[in-house]
Amino acid sequence: MNQRHHVIILGAGIAGVCCAREFVDRGFKVSLIESGPAAGVQGATAAGMGHIVVNDGDPEVLRLCLRGRELWRERLNEEETDQSYWRSGTLWMAEDDSQMEALKGALGRLQSAGVESELIEGERLFKVEPALARDLVGGLRIPHDGVVYAPKVTANLWNELEQVESYFHTAVVEIGDGWVQLANGSRLAGDAVIVATGISLLDHFTGAAGEWARQFPILPREGHLAITARGTRILGHHVVEAGYQKGAHQVSEEAVACAILPRPTDQLCLGSCRRPGRGGPVDAQLLQRIIDRCERFVPGVSSLPILRTWTGSRAATSDGKPLIGPMPGLKRTWLLGGFEGLGITQAPAAAELLCQRVLGEACILDPGAWDPARMRSAVVGRLHG
Repeated sequence: MNQRHHVIILGAGIAGVCCAREFVDRGFKVSLIESGPAAGVQGATAAGMGHIVVNDGDPEVLRLCLRGRELWRERLNEEETDQSYWRSGTLWMAEDDSQMEALKGALGRLQSAGVESELIEGERLFKVEPALARDLVGGLRIPHDGVVYAPKVTANLWNELEQVESYFHTAVVEIGDGWVQLANGSRLAGDAVIVATGISLLDHFTGAAGEWARQFPILPREGHLAITARGTRILGHHVVEAGYQKGAHQVSEEAVACAILPRPTDQLCLGSCRRPGRGGPVDAQLLQRIIDRCERFVPGVSSLPILRTWTGSRAATSDGKPLIGPMPGLKRTWLLGGFEGLGITQAPAAAELLCQRVLGEACILDPGAWDPARMRSAVVGRLHG
């Protein structure tokens, strides 16, 4: 591709906007199509907590998270504002000795990958975070993890891309090989189409591509969140219970865990939960379970005034990894989605990787781990395993 080739991006969430930036930086013509009124106001970008976290659950996931965090730190100021990368750090909390052993294993994996991290045991834990429950046995601190306010950051990134041709309030009804059909009857064609539409990632394909999408669908996972009033930030770190990882890796069950994220606005975002389905009305009973779980780790948090509650949907795949690569069976249409709860962290790295693949450049990360074609191989492997 040369500088005048045309790239069409579907979806103006954080992944789509990061992808637009990659192609704009290389001088390409970029069109962006978004069903909503602006960049960053819909989907997981608008509903998510905003944590930037290095996740050690899988070596490839770790590398993608680490590259994403690196790019966020390069591109945003490290200040305490809602337009920056605020380096709060993550503190994983252990309730008992078995969880502490698990955190020690995580420490080894993180340090082997070059991630700065440290174990905190005994009374030192409460010097780091005085508000924590006193029966916790320790924690794992990752100091360079952080927080971004994804809607504002996405809007700011988009505003910097003045030369992009944007189509807001525009619905797509069909996606083909290098073209998209719009609800208004018009069709746009380009040298590459990149689909970054979250839980609707695979909704508009037909023919053989549509059949593939039906075999390996995106799995929406609903979450509930609450945010406290200003002046209530009693924590400095993003605190997460060690058992969070177990629920995060389940795609078909309901899970509740403590995850409390401090915001630069002097607030706390309380989560989290997962259950199958798209975001709907707030379930008061489920939200109370979340708050009760947070209270177990941070006594007194349940008495803080709640300013707002909401739900949202994470886009998951059956193997828990995003789809970053060509749509199977198509040559000019590419997928960028299925990040589950790590989309904000991984967005810039995933966009960088996809752009490198589209342009035939050397990839900074192994593309095979994320290629959508792996899904069929995984099924065949299970059938013959």
